[in-house]
Amino acid sequence: MVSTTPRYSVFLSYNRGDGKAAQRIQRWLEAYRLPRRLQGGGPAFAEDGRRLRPVFRDIDEMRAAPDIDEAVDQAIGACAYLVVLCSPAAAKSDWVAREIAMFCARHGDDRILPLLLTGTPATAFLPELLHRGDGRPLMPLAADIPGEGERLALLKLVAVMADVSLGVLVQRDAQRRMQRLALAAAAAVAVMAVVAALMLQTANARVAAEQQRVRAGALSNYMLDDLRGQLKRAGRLDLLTAVKQGVAASWRGQDLSGLSDADLQQRAKLLLAIAEDDESRGDLAAARAQAAEALRTTAQLIAKAPDDPSRIFAHAQSQYFVGMISWHGGDRAQAGRAFAAYRDLAARLLAIDRRKPEWWMEAGYADSNLGVLALRARLDAAAAQGHFLSALKAFSAADALRPGNRDTLFSLADTEAWLADTQRMAGAPAQALAARARQKAILDHLAATDPQDRQVTADLVSYELALARIAIEAGRPEAALPLLASGRGKAQALAANDPQNVRRKAHVRMFDLMRLKALLAMPAARRRDDPALAALNGDCEADLNRLKNDELANFCRILAARRGAAAMPTLAAGGDLLTDQWGLDLAAERKLGGLTEERAR
Repeated sequence: MVSTTPRYSVFLSYNRGDGKAAQRIQRWLEAYRLPRRLQGGGPAFAEDGRRLRPVFRDIDEMRAAPDIDEAVDQAIGACAYLVVLCSPAAAKSDWVAREIAMFCARHGDDRILPLLLTGTPATAFLPELLHRGDGRPLMPLAADIPGEGERLALLKLVAVMADVSLGVLVQRDAQRRMQRLALAAAAAVAVMAVVAALMLQTANARVAAEQQRVRAGALSNYMLDDLRGQLKRAGRLDLLTAVKQGVAASWRGQDLSGLSDADLQQRAKLLLAIAEDDESRGDLAAARAQAAEALRTTAQLIAKAPDDPSRIFAHAQSQYFVGMISWHGGDRAQAGRAFAAYRDLAARLLAIDRRKPEWWMEAGYADSNLGVLALRARLDAAAAQGHFLSALKAFSAADALRPGNRDTLFSLADTEAWLADTQRMAGAPAQALAARARQKAILDHLAATDPQDRQVTADLVSYELALARIAIEAGRPEAALPLLASGRGKAQALAANDPQNVRRKAHVRMFDLMRLKALLAMPAARRRDDPALAALNGDCEADLNRLKNDELANFCRILAARRGAAAMPTLAAGGDLLTDQWGLDLAAERKLGGLTEERAR
């Protein structure tokens, strides 16, 4: 097993002919930081959850040492992952083969990550990367620099080590790269402010308007191009925030009529990047102001060319951000209006070109957002079901145009899960089970395509928890118990494989609490004894302090009250009616306390 506190994130194994590539990859991995909202929970990451631990590169000089085997073995033992740089030369290297064997002896073969530098898997992979020690086939997740490009291939490695979705990581990484460009304003704003002050003394209205257009365009271009390399190396997040706020303030209320289309497009992108960063820092007021300004900017663009798909798409993204930030800020009415506008814009894209799968995906996302809002914020199961069914039609249309796309399949599976939860809450367990069956069929297909996809594995574990909840709420708690036992074992295996991942531990804990709920729903004569129930209930304060999960803690306290071991807790007012992670209706759970006692008697 991998140590819970490895010294190194990665042992880099390579042929000496690939030494320059190894140096470059080592520098990239050690410099990379996860976007703030994607903390890594695995052993490869340092305590801050964003930075990989140092990378061990097996340098040529070390290979000449007299005690090389012992030194390499110790280094491998201190690493969380083995990254093998694959090339035709590496495929012939006895030394690379030895390092793979040493890593397998220490850690097994599920943390070996091939990175294809040149050639193909057939010419660049050692046999040890394709077969387990007992001869069974091994299907390693391979990052492919020739086919994917170096940055995407390296992000693929990071996604595995961080246990996050590759699609989400790529999206957040791209957004962060755009956000970092805002540092250019530190220089640009100062220069432009001086220039503007001098020119405004003599400029007439026409000249001033032209200056505004040139200044905005120059600033955006400067932020997007000239200082890009400097921004990558800059670590001054405090300066970045201050500069972005200054830029956003200077743009707010700006006359947009004199700006070119290119300037407006760049302005909208930067404002949305600033909005997301503000939201991630918890400054929802600032985020909402930036999103509103981005919406005003894309409205100007679409007014000039109402049938331009790229402008409709840009305006749809602005509406999405306004909706999501409004929702997080508690303004659910505004969120609903923005999501509905997003859906209408997606419909306009489809009216222009129904053969484009990306437009069907936008329509699916829009209806899915409206469905989740209806369910979580209002418990409106009828409205939610309508939106989820519409989203499924849209995602299915995208899948027909682009068969096998993983993002589309994940969206279909996720929407089936939401539909099943809606039907469960509406008292339609048979329909909920049918939706879950369709979800599982999609997940099984994804798992067969890529057996090492951890997101699929985790979703399959969540599927068993969902089936148990359907059984409990349908009045069949006995049927839930074997599902909960099976799912907990799988959740425990995932947690054991990533001992620093708090989310995995929280999932195990939810299986225990849901088992307790099932037992409490049974007649007293058929329950387990009180000490066993108390053990399942566990320490509610530890859920809050150790697992950092108030959703678990509140559910735990409610179950303790049902057992008569504590007073029924008071829930905080406001917020959505369902919890974020597991969609618990805690208010309804509190009311079940009295009903449970009646049934027990």
